[in-house]
Amino acid sequence: MFAVRSGTGTIAWLVNPAYGDAQALDTLTAVAWNVEGAQLSMIDGAKVVGTGRISGLRYDSTCAGWPTASIVMETGTATEWRLAFPEGSVEGATFDSLPILSAADSAARARAGALAASRLPDDTVAAFRGRPFIVRQASRFSIDADTVGTVFEVVRLVPQEANPLQEQILIITEEGSSRPAATAFHEREIGAEESTGSIELLGVLRVRSSGRLALLVRREREAGFVLEWIERSRDGTWVVRWRSATDSC
Repeated sequence: MFAVRSGTGTIAWLVNPAYGDAQALDTLTAVAWNVEGAQLSMIDGAKVVGTGRISGLRYDSTCAGWPTASIVMETGTATEWRLAFPEGSVEGATFDSLPILSAADSAARARAGALAASRLPDDTVAAFRGRPFIVRQASRFSIDADTVGTVFEVVRLVPQEANPLQEQILIITEEGSSRPAATAFHEREIGAEESTGSIELLGVLRVRSSGRLALLVRREREAGFVLEWIERSRDGTWVVRWRSATDSC
């Protein structure tokens, strides 16, 4: 299991990976899964900022969602953390984003994301042809000593009055000192603009037992939010290894 901080306080969602997208969270109860008192390592980017224990476990009886709890810090003094995992299970990695870049670097990365989106092979919906690609976010991280990855969220809009549409694309590119950027993974979703939510990169993680790199992504949907674990295989391909049940609280 792992925890995802829900805001700026100590409250977090506690996630049980046994509940994938084929399951519903209405069967996840304190009787079936009680992790009160469990210890977790609290991670902010590449740093383990401390260890804490789960306290005040709470299930909401009015909706189907992940339980919440406080992660009470036992060691460490930092107040900032994003994710918490059992000690020794993962290592965090740093990643940047568009808002912290200079204007020139931000523009260059946005152009790279739009170019990557324009080159994808499965652009089959005529309504979006000729519409501009908008790069909402672009975060860069190191894969190894010679390879850099970038994850983009790119959208296109059809702003028609009766039924505005949105296309949302999640793209991962890889590049090296002697290799130009190439798309290694993409997911494309199309739907009504009001029902297509945002994407948030929660963390870049390396699994200690396998050495594999993974991205933990949160997707907001009309019905709630889901989490995705997108992992890089040994042959360099990226695959969605797990997609969570929907939290509808």
